[in-house]
Amino acid sequence: MKKSLRRGLVATAATALGAGLLAVPAAQADTSRTPQTVNAADWLSGQVVDGVLYNEQFDFVDWGLTLDTLLALDAVGGYNAKVADIADALADDLGSYIGTGGESYAGSTAKALVAVQAADRNTADFGGTDLVAATEARVDGTGRLADESAFGNFANVFGQAFAVKGLHAAGSGEAASATAFLLQQQCADGGFRLDFTATDTSCSGDDAQTDSTAIAVDALLPQRGTQAVDTALDEAEAWLSGQQDASTGAFAGGPGTETANTNSTAVAAVALEKLGEEQAAADAAAWIAQRQVTAYSACGTELDGQFGAVGYDDAAIATAEDDGIEVETADQWRRATAPAITALQSYDDPTPRPKATFTVTAPSGYVAAGAPVTLTATGLANGERYCVYSVDGSIARAGKADADGVATISATAPSPGVRPVYVYGERDARQGEASLRVLTTTKRFVATTNVKTVKRNGRIRVSARGLASREPVRIGYGGKYILENVNARADGTIDYTFPVGSSTGKKNVYVRGIVNTRQGIASFTVVK
Repeated sequence: MKKSLRRGLVATAATALGAGLLAVPAAQADTSRTPQTVNAADWLSGQVVDGVLYNEQFDFVDWGLTLDTLLALDAVGGYNAKVADIADALADDLGSYIGTGGESYAGSTAKALVAVQAADRNTADFGGTDLVAATEARVDGTGRLADESAFGNFANVFGQAFAVKGLHAAGSGEAASATAFLLQQQCADGGFRLDFTATDTSCSGDDAQTDSTAIAVDALLPQRGTQAVDTALDEAEAWLSGQQDASTGAFAGGPGTETANTNSTAVAAVALEKLGEEQAAADAAAWIAQRQVTAYSACGTELDGQFGAVGYDDAAIATAEDDGIEVETADQWRRATAPAITALQSYDDPTPRPKATFTVTAPSGYVAAGAPVTLTATGLANGERYCVYSVDGSIARAGKADADGVATISATAPSPGVRPVYVYGERDARQGEASLRVLTTTKRFVATTNVKTVKRNGRIRVSARGLASREPVRIGYGGKYILENVNARADGTIDYTFPVGSSTGKKNVYVRGIVNTRQGIASFTVVK
């Protein structure tokens, strides 16, 4: 049953959640993906429907976040079809994102350029627009990116960085001035501020923010080798390294996001990894991984089934464990997961990941959906905590093994089909698996008799089809079962010949499967 919308959106500032994902061109895609990256990418790509991420709370297509997703999936590789779907959808709806008529949104245009480059599409004619020329048109004589909009000018370092990245990749003559203006946004201590104005390009250290610094670094890296850029990158590297919590590996964001969060930590991790700070990136990725939903961490909570999603912070995770990922909080989970996809490639799990280390046994035959079942896991440690779940979410609970390392689990059979059931130990890698063959409880078989009338004390043959292969069968006639403890054939059929007795009149014979509601009825008449 869908949960009610009981809580409001967990507050997050635009600084951290608006920070564009650090884009990586397709040529740089890293195919050495960690399990954490794959799980995060699988979850977020599953949120994309018809090529877009739709914000149900505020009823709009979130193109900024959708393009973050494209860039992340392209960077890690293996999601070409989803990347293509997003690119196709963007081409069909480009004007709503970059502006039409007298409206031209600089940051959106630049971000669209980088995304289309990553998707390997024609930037000179994408959705009827030359995105390179459109981005160039938003760069003024000082190199500053600016909106042309009746709503005002909201261009900032995020958009400036995308413009630098996209225009440099396109070989644009405007790339140099855009780069020079981006460099002017660097504070004296090495960090980059988020906001700038047309007249003031000075910057004090108090203005620097993690997210804007990380995305500026990403934009400048392709121009490494020039003195001004190298100096800026060295200073930004030192500043970012100094912002990392030495004990946890986490990063905080800017105003409104001053506490540690996965979004700021992720963009910083990607930047540091590209700068060669591999250990710092790994420490940050480890902190993020601890806030990723796993089968074990979600067991028995409302996050079951959300495997791979990354929570923004501990408070967001605690709320979702009680309420699930609801309409009001879905946006935050998506924004936290998008940059984490790339950052988690730096995660180096220090604990070996063994394959199945204990045995799970389940009923060997069929079980009916909703019926009680008993599972047994052996080989756990004395008192080891375990979690059991099924993919459809109908089984999800936790417990502890007994002194012999045995867990006896009482559960309810999940939905019909061949359903794997997983039991996890203290770590996700310690697991066992069994399968349940589950049948629906409402099934009508086709049952017929070889004749419609038969003389009393005669014999008649009843046939049935539509049972499961080798399903247990019982045949009832005259108020009792006349056949039990037999199985249908491999093709789900059965035939049985029996005496009708001396009573005359209309008669019914019942062919029943594993439960009484799985049955077929055939009628015939006994005559003198």
